[in-house]
Amino acid sequence: MSAPSSTHDLIRQSLSTEAPEVKIVLEGQYKKAYDLIADATSVDPPLPVLITGPPGVGKSLLVRKFAMDTGRGVYEIFFDEMIKPQYLVGSHDPALVLRKGYSLDTFEAGPLIRAMVEGGVLLAQEINRASPTVQNSLHEPLEERSYYIPKVGRIRAKESFTLIATANPSELAGVYRLTEALRDRLRVTVELTYPDKETELKIMRMNSPFSRLPEEIYDDIYAIVRRTREMNDRVKKPASVRVGPAIAKLVAQRASRGEDPHAALREVAPSVLATIEVTGNEDKNALIREIVENVGG
Repeated sequence: MSAPSSTHDLIRQSLSTEAPEVKIVLEGQYKKAYDLIADATSVDPPLPVLITGPPGVGKSLLVRKFAMDTGRGVYEIFFDEMIKPQYLVGSHDPALVLRKGYSLDTFEAGPLIRAMVEGGVLLAQEINRASPTVQNSLHEPLEERSYYIPKVGRIRAKESFTLIATANPSELAGVYRLTEALRDRLRVTVELTYPDKETELKIMRMNSPFSRLPEEIYDDIYAIVRRTREMNDRVKKPASVRVGPAIAKLVAQRASRGEDPHAALREVAPSVLATIEVTGNEDKNALIREIVENVGG
């Protein structure tokens, strides 16, 4: 077999029509949230859902799991101040317009229109980062389940189309406030927070199935990430749920080479905890050392 001749060849080889496996611990708050999403999107017409919670608690993962279980395609869009309505909806290809004029053939659908006509889930990531103009473009699809495209006509959504939005807490910097009109149309709100200890430990083990560690190491990792969430006066952005599995994998890697896992934990944890954000003039490195040194043996 000859070697790939270009990056395009490598991309073709990596393409897959199979949906990636979604690993999630569907217990506790996640099971309750999943059931509420399922109920909201099963009524006729489906009720749009807003999932709120701090970064890294599994908002998007929960939506992907739901979409996979119900056979819906997922069309994701990550909002920020640069996203314009035409990226969400779609636009006419200028080159094709010159040859054919404005028509359906020259229109390239965006994720909103694709989700509507294919009956999928529009996963609106960090919707509270969308500008008011972009938020306004969602009113008609959510209320009327249709969208009028100039020079094309009115698009009707399939019955299974639904919008599920995620949002980080409004106090985080760099986000817009949801307009009252859009907030009123997001009929169901699901609130997620950091999971309880047993659920988070299961998440750590699930994400490192081939490199199990002594139970006391998992307990120490959880104690470290929990401590960052308890220091509200010193930590502005604590460790997310992603931090525990990352530390566990690094500790397991060191332990596989014969290193003491307790020593490995103290060595690698500060590097992963570098993602936290501290308040005021707090020395982040000193705070991380304090947290790690005061946990475990």
